[in-house]
Amino acid sequence: MATFPRKESLLNNYFIVAVAYILTNFVRLGVSVANKATLITCMATWNNIYPLASTSATSTTANVKDKNIAKAALKAILRLIFGDILNSVLASTDRLTLKIPVVGGPHGAMPLPGSVPNGSVDDSFRMAHRIAYTDSVSGKRAKPYGATGCEVWQKIGGVEPVSVGDLIQLETMTANPLVISFEGTQAGLKVWYWMRWINKSGKGNWGPTFDGTIMP
Repeated sequence: MATFPRKESLLNNYFIVAVAYILTNFVRLGVSVANKATLITCMATWNNIYPLASTSATSTTANVKDKNIAKAALKAILRLIFGDILNSVLASTDRLTLKIPVVGGPHGAMPLPGSVPNGSVDDSFRMAHRIAYTDSVSGKRAKPYGATGCEVWQKIGGVEPVSVGDLIQLETMTANPLVISFEGTQAGLKVWYWMRWINKSGKGNWGPTFDGTIMP
């Protein structure tokens, strides 16, 4: 269904544009003769009362009430007309002009962002790391558009990992920061981290490796 502007001055502009558009395209849109006639009558009533009710010099309680009645009637006939229009008839220009959104149906997969997460670790805590990320393009501590989360992979001890097979998946972050706790026996070990953006359609590229030491 159409989205009517809330501000009355914008609603008035919408009525002017939408009604004129419908009357120009009523045959293609399949608007019935009866609904067309009702639309013309409702718009004429609105055009008469709206200027009076919206101008301080002429506004009265009575014509404000009449304006609200005319507004409700005009919205009602527009909703009735929109409800009768077949979705297969509506072109993108129709939807844009009449403010009729697409509801339901298949949606294209959201593309992954072209950036990568730049990870950092604060290893000053005892037996814990505080992990955070920034976006490589925006520099902000927030997920870029298209990312639903940030995968965090980890390798504890040994040598620096060279492939994802050297790591284990630790967590999927949806917000900064992430605090990771360690066992006492792991004190003094170095920990490497990899990160990448993900969403429902897939996984992005890996960001740069970063590391920290487990402080006893």
